[in-house]
Parts: sequence; structure tokens; C-alpha cells
Amino acid sequence: MPTPIPPPPPALFPTLQEEYNTCLFHAATALGRSLTALAEEQFGPLELTPTMAFILMTTRTAPGILSTDLAHVHQLDVSTISRAVDKLVHERFVQREGTRKNIRIFITPLGEKKEADARAAWAKLRQAYGLVLTDPGARDLADHIARSDGRLREARPRKRRTANGKNIAVPGTGA
Repeated sequence: MPTPIPPPPPALFPTLQEEYNTCLFHAATALGRSLTALAEEQFGPLELTPTMAFILMTTRTAPGILSTDLAHVHQLDVSTISRAVDKLVHERFVQREGTRKNIRIFITPLGEKKEADARAAWAKLRQAYGLVLTDPGARDLADHIARSDGRLREARPRKRRTANGKNIAVPGTGA
């Protein structure tokens, strides 16, 4: 039986974490997990995921929004939007109208009540991270992240499907 490898010394962990946090992917993913936990604390009591809450708020602001436009606004895949809308439809908070790619989403009277609760939860979420990061600091960070994400999406080639079903990258088309 081989000799077990001893675990690394605990003092190495902060150093590794610091090194990995110089990587944008690692740091942003950790920030995303922290923010998701804060968001779930606020939206969870409403029995809404953060995504469902934001979709509900958007359908109140933009009645009849196309599901593809919801995906664009929230920077999510259409399939993710579709699953969240399915749950909102099941709860009778929104309704769909249309077919195929022209599906419009409308808030229902029951959804309008839940949307007010979602807005209040969103305000509490912003207050929670604002207390730690300061309100101006949080706004600056969000602005910087959004601009950086836009540049990364724009620089990433979009994949197009050819007639024979293969994906090809089209440089400079953005994401």
C-alpha cells in the first residue's frame, strides 16, 4: 500500500487563494456565488429565484416583451428564460401569448402583487451589498463589470450553424 501524501500546510491556502484571485474568472465566479447567496436570501422567502423575480419586474415594466428580448435584457440563454417563465406561468404570475419565436410575456394581476414584493426584495438586496461595498462603490463595480462583460461578449466569436449542421466560428461577430 502506497504511503499517503500529507495534506499541504494550511498556511499555503491563503497564498493560493490570493494567487487565484488575480484571475478574473476565479474572482468573478467567487463574487457571483456571494451575490447569489445574498439574492437568494432576499428572493427566497417570496418563493422566487432571483431570475424569476427579475423577469417578473421586467414584464411589469415592459408588458408583452418577447422571450428573446427577456434573454437579451437579462443576458441569459433563451432556454433559461423559458424554464423560469414556465414556473411563473405555473404560479399564474405571467402568461404567454404567441407561438414559436414570437412568444410575448404579460404579467397577470396576481403577478403584479408578487412583482411589488420582488421590487422590495431587490431594494433589500441592494441595501445588503451597499452596506458592505457602499452604494457608490457597488454602482461603480456593477458599471465596470457590465462594461467589461460587454467587451468580452463582443470579442467572442459567435458560432453559426452551417447547412450540414456543423458549428463554425464567425470572428468579430460578438456574442
